[in-house]
Amino acid sequence: MITPIETTYAGHRFRSRLEARWAVFFDRLGLEWEYEPQGYVVSGRPYLPDFRITLPTGERVFAEVKNADVGEHEGEHVDLCRALADGAELPVLLLTGIPAHRLYHQFTPGLSASSFTAAFFHDYGRKLTTADQYWFQTVELDEATGVLKFTHDERGLTESFGEGLVQAVTAARSARFEHGETP
Repeated sequence: MITPIETTYAGHRFRSRLEARWAVFFDRLGLEWEYEPQGYVVSGRPYLPDFRITLPTGERVFAEVKNADVGEHEGEHVDLCRALADGAELPVLLLTGIPAHRLYHQFTPGLSASSFTAAFFHDYGRKLTTADQYWFQTVELDEATGVLKFTHDERGLTESFGEGLVQAVTAARSARFEHGETP
């Protein structure tokens, strides 16, 4: 097993660089976030969600960050996200891998055990949108990973999701944490 590297960013000590990259992403996108704000008992066991994000509308969403190797459709982490959404009565995003232009699983309170919604980030309005039929037409399935990615080129990404999102993804992906560098 590979051990994640603890990383400091914005006064927080993250358990992994991946979590720190998401914090960079949230900062660049202008989202207010709290890292590991509070633990909960979920399905009879302790659970500490990675982030609680406050959208510009004041709505709150939990976000759980996982390595890209983790399955997005099933497993203990999916069950915990679903149970947290029901218990806290807030949506929970499952953010797998580094920030990208793609759809992420979103678990909402009361959602049946066999379903999920998909959400994506952009740099306008509430900055997080649940995908509908229109948006599902603009993604393609990566057969190897099961990830739904937007098919837009860079110009299309900027037009559809805003320059701020493109910059936030770039900043998160290129962030350097070694030797005291500041992302």
